[in-house]
Amino acid sequence: MPANFHLVQSLIKSLAIIDVLSESVDGMGITEMSERIGLNKSTVHRISSTLVHESFVEQDQRKGVYRLSPKLFELARKILNNIRPAKIVGPHLEKLARATGESACYVVIDKENARLIVSDEVMTPKPIKVRSQLGESLSLSGSAPGKMFLASLSDADIKEIMDEKGRKSVLRDEKATFATLRKDLGVIREKGFVYETLKKEEEPICHVAAPVRNEHGTIIGAVDVYAPAYRWPKEKAGRIGDLVKEAALEISRKLGYIPV
Repeated sequence: MPANFHLVQSLIKSLAIIDVLSESVDGMGITEMSERIGLNKSTVHRISSTLVHESFVEQDQRKGVYRLSPKLFELARKILNNIRPAKIVGPHLEKLARATGESACYVVIDKENARLIVSDEVMTPKPIKVRSQLGESLSLSGSAPGKMFLASLSDADIKEIMDEKGRKSVLRDEKATFATLRKDLGVIREKGFVYETLKKEEEPICHVAAPVRNEHGTIIGAVDVYAPAYRWPKEKAGRIGDLVKEAALEISRKLGYIPV
């Protein structure tokens, strides 16, 4: 980043502390944060105390560690709720989860980083369940919604992502070829949904995803339903796909999309 004398250095240091704390579940002490960020301990302590005072960070005095507070999650939720589709999606996810009996989520596209962000989720009531994490970042190559998004792009657009973000951003398997990807994306375009079995913590998980479009017909997100593979034999893919497509289309219509 070029030098800019108008930047507030204390704020940059504060954001660095928030960023490094986001990587820890159990929290970090002053010494560890200091080493990770490259700031002296007195500066890290002073800024951390200020963040505690403003409720962005919590201090566990017994363990001597700091961790992020729920206030940041509340702010993130406000941001997501201010994205227009977020106000529409919830009821449709609930309806879809009831119809399929499985968990469902909505993801938005992070074009700058060529990834997807989970912005809403409805869980299945079944005791054995698969879940995403709100705010979780998904790759294009390793997720069903990602494949759905790639299917909306031209070959030139996909190759541009590969050039900018690396081959694995689009082709997860080292043995995969662009020709194979093109064939797979052609099938997805024809069906209008993705059926994909992926592994999560070594367990096979089935995903079915369909696109959500804005008033211009541009894909801005996707609805994704998922379940342990043993509950979804492949013959169920068509029925589940129709339900997911219907939900995604209804959301799209409420956003102003008119199917051609």
